Amino acid sequence: MTARPSVAIVTTYYRPVLGGAESAAEHLATYLVRRGHEVLVVTKRTSAEHPQEETRDGVRIIRTPPLGARRASGKWFAIPWIVQALLRHRSHFRVICCVDFRGIGIAALIAGHWTGSPVIFHAQTEGALSGARLVTALGSVGVAPHGSLARVATWPIRAVYGRARAILCISRSIEREALACGIPRDRVAYVPNPVDAARFTAVPSGERPALRRSLGLPVDATIAVYVGRLSREKGVMDLVEAWSGLNVPNTLLLVVGPDMTGNPWDVGPAARALVADRGIGASVRFVGGQPSESIAKWLQCADLAVQPSHFEAFGMSAAEAMAVGLPVIASDVGGLRDFVKGGVNGLLVPPHDPPALREALRRLLTDAPLRQRLGQAAVATGRSFDEHIVLEMFATRIDQLAGL
Repeated sequence: MTARPSVAIVTTYYRPVLGGAESAAEHLATYLVRRGHEVLVVTKRTSAEHPQEETRDGVRIIRTPPLGARRASGKWFAIPWIVQALLRHRSHFRVICCVDFRGIGIAALIAGHWTGSPVIFHAQTEGALSGARLVTALGSVGVAPHGSLARVATWPIRAVYGRARAILCISRSIEREALACGIPRDRVAYVPNPVDAARFTAVPSGERPALRRSLGLPVDATIAVYVGRLSREKGVMDLVEAWSGLNVPNTLLLVVGPDMTGNPWDVGPAARALVADRGIGASVRFVGGQPSESIAKWLQCADLAVQPSHFEAFGMSAAEAMAVGLPVIASDVGGLRDFVKGGVNGLLVPPHDPPALREALRRLLTDAPLRQRLGQAAVATGRSFDEHIVLEMFATRIDQLAGL
C-alpha cells in the first residue's frame, strides 16, 4: 500500500480559537490523520496558556509568535514566523494546505518554494484573490473599479496568490472569482467547508422534550436559534431588532455564541442592552460561547435557525442547522445562497433588513407544516456537506499533487 503524503496545514488560528476557517482546518487535519496522513498544523499562538507545541487527536500543532489575541492583523504579522516554522519542520510534510490564504498564504508559498512542496489554498473569503479591498480603496479616490489602473494595481495580488497549485473554493462566487482572475480551470474547484454529519444529525421528535429539559429550555415553546459570534457582520443587531417587533406568543430566541471582546465589531453588550430596552428579555436567551461539541444539542432542541449575516463566504452554522433538520432563515448573500433555497429548505431575506427578517420569522414561527416541509428538505442539503464526502475531495487533490 502506498504511504499517504505528509501534510502541513497552515491556518492563522486554530483550536481553541473557533470560527468557520478554524473549524474547517481542524476537520481537515483530523480527517487526514484518520486517512493515514502525518499532519502538522502551523498556526499563530493567541495566549501564553496555549502550549507552543502539542499533539491533539493525532495532529501535531506548532504555535508561532507573535503572541496575541485573534485580530485581523494576525494573518500578516505571523508570516515570517510561520515561514520559519515550516522550514524548520520541512522533513514532516510533502504538501502544504493553507486554510484562508489571506496573508499567511504568502508564508505557505515561500515555504513551498524553498521546500519544493506544492501548495493548496482553501479559499474562505470572497475578494481576497481579486484584491477587492484595494479596488474599493481606489474607488474612493475616483479610480474606476474595472479600469486598467485598478487591474494594474491589483496585479501583484493575483500574481502572488495565483502561484498556488490548487485553489479550492468554499463558495461558487469565490470559484467564479478565481476563474475571472485567470487561474486555470484545472487548478480551481468548489470544495465547501465540511459538516460532521455524525454529530449534526436530526433527533426523533420524541427525544426533543428531554433534550430541552436538559438545557433548561421550555418544552412547549417554538424556538429559533442563532449560532455564531456576536459580531456586527453576523447581523445580530438586525436579529434582535426583528425579534422585538414579533409579538408571537410562546416563542424563544436562543443566541448561541461568544462576544468579540476587544474587537471593534463586538455587539454583544449592545445586543443585550437592546433586548433590555425593548423589554423582550423573557423571549430572548443569550447562551454565550459553547464548546464545539455542544453546538449540535442547541440546534437539535430548536425548531428553526436564523443566519442574518451581512456577508458570509460559506455559512457553516446554517449548514450544520440543516444537517439536524432545521429550516434556515438566511440573508441572501455569499455562500449562503449556494445552498439555502427560498421555499425549498429555508427562506432568504435581504441583508440589513430587520422588517423582512421579522416577517420571515413570523412566517416560520406560526406555520408548523411549513417548518416540517422545509426541514425535511434541509436534511438532504446538510448531508451533502458530510465531511467524508467533502474532505475526500480535498484529500484526493493532495494525493494528486503528491504524485500518487
